[in-house]
Amino acid sequence: MSHQIADILGRKYLMALTVVAILVVGDRAVLEPYLIRLATDAPLINIAGRQRMLSQRLTKAALAFGGGWGGGKAPLREMSEVLDSWSAAQDQLQRDAASPRGPGRASGELRDGLQRLNPDFVKIREAARRVIRAGSSDPPDMAAVRDGLLVMLDHEAEYLRRMDQVVGLYESEARDRVVDLRRLGWIVTALILAILAAIGLFILRPAARLIRSQISELERTRDELEARVQERTRELKRAGDRHRALVEQFSHVARTTTIGEMASGLAHELNQPLGAIANYAEGCLVELATPEPALIEIQGALERLLAVTLRAGQIIDRIRKFVTRQESRRERFEANQVVQDVLEILRGEAERRGIAVRVDLALDLPYLWGDPVQIHQVLVNLGRNAFDALGAQPVEPTLVMQTRRAETGSVEFAVIDNGEGIDAESIDRVFDAYFSTRAGGMGMGLAICRTLIESHQGRIEVTSRPGVRTVFSFRLPAGTNDDGADTGLHRG
Repeated sequence: MSHQIADILGRKYLMALTVVAILVVGDRAVLEPYLIRLATDAPLINIAGRQRMLSQRLTKAALAFGGGWGGGKAPLREMSEVLDSWSAAQDQLQRDAASPRGPGRASGELRDGLQRLNPDFVKIREAARRVIRAGSSDPPDMAAVRDGLLVMLDHEAEYLRRMDQVVGLYESEARDRVVDLRRLGWIVTALILAILAAIGLFILRPAARLIRSQISELERTRDELEARVQERTRELKRAGDRHRALVEQFSHVARTTTIGEMASGLAHELNQPLGAIANYAEGCLVELATPEPALIEIQGALERLLAVTLRAGQIIDRIRKFVTRQESRRERFEANQVVQDVLEILRGEAERRGIAVRVDLALDLPYLWGDPVQIHQVLVNLGRNAFDALGAQPVEPTLVMQTRRAETGSVEFAVIDNGEGIDAESIDRVFDAYFSTRAGGMGMGLAICRTLIESHQGRIEVTSRPGVRTVFSFRLPAGTNDDGADTGLHRG
């Protein structure tokens, strides 16, 4: 509907512009000739009025010469100058009267007046020329001078009367043109005002209503969009909360599964300190049963027993933290300490499988901010994947855990092995959910690793030369002074 109204208003607007253009062209075609004619009326009236004065000067100069009033040849020279100006002005009046420029109600009368005036003008002009020729001869022909002077005097009065009529006609035409111009100007002004009123009534007012309705519609649309955005934001927040809960659940299941798969290695790891505890306790009891027990040796054995007990407790505490399901905790932690804790968890399985584990830890690394248990999980998963890749390695299977400062100021972790590696077709998919290169794998371990690293604003990558070197690496941003501020995150 709005488009149809806009089209109708557009057509009306074009029609209004067309009418205005016609008025502008009409102004040029109708009013401009009047203005041009008015611009020439005043000079012509001045010329016509000046003709009377020149005629009188011409007669006066002829009388001065023919009456012998003195002055010698000077009156003849004045007659010659005045005659030239008078004749030129008369010719200009005749040309203007014969010109078709501009309408005027008195134009026919003006031409008739100049025509009636012309015989007297010709008589006076010819008589003046005879006076000038006769007076210029040597000696002057005064009889011819007097005859010419009589002719000039006979026609001057009639010439002056008719010239007065011509001047009156010029003035009347000028007044009539001013009246016509004023009338046409008012007509054009009235038409323009009428068109402007029509534009305002039939174009601008409907356009304003259309614009107001469109603005109202846009405001309603904006409000609806804002409501939808807010609702969508709430849905995304709920989805994000569900996603985090699912990730945490998957992470817990993955950690529990990992510990279950490592049970035999952990049992071996715990049996060593437990066996040492039993041996130290039995030795102390045997020594205390003697008549004179060696207390210094018993003290040393008890100290070693305490150290072994604490070590076993640390192993159990790390396993408990690793498998316990809890809210994600954000805290400061050291990159190298995380690697050491992971090695304590993996050491038993590495010894059982005969895999050499080495560390390459950089010094003076910045602290990190996040959940260290989740980073433990990533490194344990990468380490156990490396163990599986090294299972078929016949010579010196080796795993290296490395930390270093990256160029961006972040900390880079790397898990490097010389196992069978990943082929080129699979390397781009190893982080996809449900994709696994192992026959019995679920394909969730590396997908969870990527999710955990990205939740720490990091990025995980892999490069592989099968049979030579495979590197899983990820970077975590260094902590800042704002870490630990009240941002709404749960802190440990």
